[in-house]
Order: sequence, then structure tokens, then C-alpha cells
Amino acid sequence: MDGLFQFAGFWLLYLAFATLAFWCWRRMFFWLERGSDVRRFFHMIGAVLLYTPAPITPESEFFAPVFVVLPFTALTSSVESAMYAVNWLIGGMVVGASALAIIQLSRWLSARMQTATE
Repeated sequence: MDGLFQFAGFWLLYLAFATLAFWCWRRMFFWLERGSDVRRFFHMIGAVLLYTPAPITPESEFFAPVFVVLPFTALTSSVESAMYAVNWLIGGMVVGASALAIIQLSRWLSARMQTATE
């Protein structure tokens, strides 16, 4: 984890540009209905791809975005040696899907409570 703090300025710069990229990602799905579950799911995928870090090698303390680590490790070494990055990507997807499920549950409960009071 020391690699995260050693390059904190660069990570903050990456965070700023990843936020800009996420804004562009969200605008790509203008053709989907606003507030639809499919649109929220695609937004979650973009957030996971942009904001999930992975170590540059399995034992490394230095991190990079997983969408960079996975293809470059697969190209320079082998697909088998890049599987550790897939675990980080799957972990990010699980966290993102869990957050999306909690948000959807809270929306459903608030809509149900609002119709019950009317």
C-alpha cells in the first residue's frame, strides 16, 4: 500500500481525469431511458473499470488501474499470469453490483412507502 501513498499526487491527477472520463462514459448512454436499470448498470460498469486499482504484479506494492494492468500483463507475459488482475476486476464488479443493489432497494422501498401513504 506504500505505492499508493508514494505517488499520491499522480493518483489525485488520475482521479480528476478518471472523473472526467466517467462523465463522458455516462453521456455515451444518452439513448437509454433516464432512470432505467440498464442505464444504471452501464454506469456502474464504467465506474468499476475506471476506479478499480490492481497491483502491477501479483506481489507488488505499486498499483495501477485494472483496465491497464490486465491487458498489458496478458500481452507481455501470458493470460494465466494476468488472472490475478481479473480477481481485482471481479472484486470491483461485486462491490459495484452490491452498491447498485442497495441503491435499487432503497429506491424501491421509498417508492413503496410513498404509495402506501397516499
